[in-house]
Amino acid sequence: MDRFRLDVSGKTVRNWMPSISGYSGPSYLALASAIEDAINAGLVLPGQKLPSQRMMADFLGLHVNTVNRGLRELAWRGRTRGNTRSGTVVLSSSSFVKAE
Repeated sequence: MDRFRLDVSGKTVRNWMPSISGYSGPSYLALASAIEDAINAGLVLPGQKLPSQRMMADFLGLHVNTVNRGLRELAWRGRTRGNTRSGTVVLSSSSFVKAE
């Protein structure tokens, strides 16, 4: 299975997981940058939900708190919005407003 293929017909990203190999610095920043790069490349589309924090943590071998911190960084950058118990959604480029 190609982990970078997406089911773009639905609202949830399927068969995609971020990869932090090739990124330097703290793991949470590497994760945020990897997801942001995937958004910029069109691998993850606005309105789609990212995989769950637990799934990403298991896949990447990270603690769930590290994944949570990376997703909070993405929200701070204005790229995603986290919804308690319903996941993290990618925002459209017109929604990008960096928190001050």
